[in-house]
Amino acid sequence: WERASGAPSAKLVCTGALPVHAWEHRRALVTREDPEAAPGLTGLYWFILVYTGSDPPRASGAPSSKLVCTGALPVHAWEHRRALVSREDPDSELAFAGDLLSRDFSNFSAWHHRLRLLLPAGNLPPDRLKAELELVQNAVFTDPTDQSAWVYLRCILSRATPPPRIICVYVNREDATLAVVFSRPVVVTPDRPDLTATLDGSALEGAWRSGEGRPRPSHTWLLDLPRPAEAPPTEQRPRLHLGVTWEPDSAHHQVTLLPDQDEAWWQEPIVARELFWPEVGVADPQVLQEQVETCRELLELEPRSRGCLLTLSLLLSALDPLGHAHEARQHLEHLKEADPLRLGFVADAASRLEAALGVLGLGAGPGPVGLRLPEKALTSLPLAERMVLVTHLDLSGNLLRSLPRNLGALRRLQELDLSRNRMSDLGPFPPLPRLERLRLDGNPISHAPALAPLAACPRLARLGLAETPLSSAPDGPAQLAQLLPLVDVAWT
Repeated sequence: WERASGAPSAKLVCTGALPVHAWEHRRALVTREDPEAAPGLTGLYWFILVYTGSDPPRASGAPSSKLVCTGALPVHAWEHRRALVSREDPDSELAFAGDLLSRDFSNFSAWHHRLRLLLPAGNLPPDRLKAELELVQNAVFTDPTDQSAWVYLRCILSRATPPPRIICVYVNREDATLAVVFSRPVVVTPDRPDLTATLDGSALEGAWRSGEGRPRPSHTWLLDLPRPAEAPPTEQRPRLHLGVTWEPDSAHHQVTLLPDQDEAWWQEPIVARELFWPEVGVADPQVLQEQVETCRELLELEPRSRGCLLTLSLLLSALDPLGHAHEARQHLEHLKEADPLRLGFVADAASRLEAALGVLGLGAGPGPVGLRLPEKALTSLPLAERMVLVTHLDLSGNLLRSLPRNLGALRRLQELDLSRNRMSDLGPFPPLPRLERLRLDGNPISHAPALAPLAACPRLARLGLAETPLSSAPDGPAQLAQLLPLVDVAWT
């Protein structure tokens, strides 16, 4: 930089290839309150100078025609432009992005620039949303295979990811544990007491620990309750009134455990669309239905449009997940054929669909709550934080290679069937307090230490390992007997 003016050197102007720190330095200079910090060189003037190599008219303040026509700016240049120009005249910037898109609908940077200009205002007003949807419709019918407009469509129909909130509070008298489950992973530490609990009006002491037993962001956080020296008879057990407060949103939830109860809970009612498309922000079903019809019309013309298949499956699930389940499944299957390079992504999207449909069919207890998801081609198990009340979970015959980190949310789980999957180890298997039976038959488990995490499950009594490499290993049964001496292992 030339120290007198802060202007870039001639060589730097010619190359136009500035590192991110150079952009930040330049932005700091031209946005100072002191105009003498960079005399005669406004942010927009310098921006045009670098990317056109010419001296633009300083009075107009508009991007030069050469800059508008190229549109091929690096990401830091777009950030610089938004920081210096967009705040002053956002309507002109929208027109600028629109002009670029009219020349090339596949200009992803222009779509992104437009999105960044619109979203800070929150959900779009109806007139603006209608105009943006018409722009997207023109783009996708012009080139159904380009992904830029489809990404933009899903974004303008969405909202910012909501902050984490408490979705379930569960207390178990026998385990003497209070469990708090969040919608998203959070961190709870002693030096950040955002999560507090009370018992009969008095603050509970002790340290929160994650459901996985590790000091990392988690959906589930546990707190030990005071244990009586001797367990009293049922008729003499006290009534427990517990309260939980999450400071970031001032939410307070209460659970009462009656003397004749071993467990009690509060659970947030499930909103179906949040299971499938958590960020969907357009509440008007007519708008979503119109987009469904547009996508269906386009699929008749271009049945292998990847963006259309994905968007349509999301829209159908957000509108009526149970009623449109069959059609949504079909579109995801067609997407696997149309987009073989992203099979993993599509398989995870299909897994979320199946898991969400299963969660919607769950009972609310008390008593056993079963969730059956066998032979669903699951590659992952999303939404485990919504399965807190499940006692019997059937995941047999799927494609699982690992279990979700938030499996610790399943505080009531008694029986878990993972037979005929693709698991070679259990990974970070959480200490499930009520798990009694686990089936791992037909998985490629070949080493006993892979099952070591099961030693932390205090009630595990039966383990199925038929048709596994471990069952035929010379020292396999003996090693497992040392690791899990109290567990009855079925090898056949």
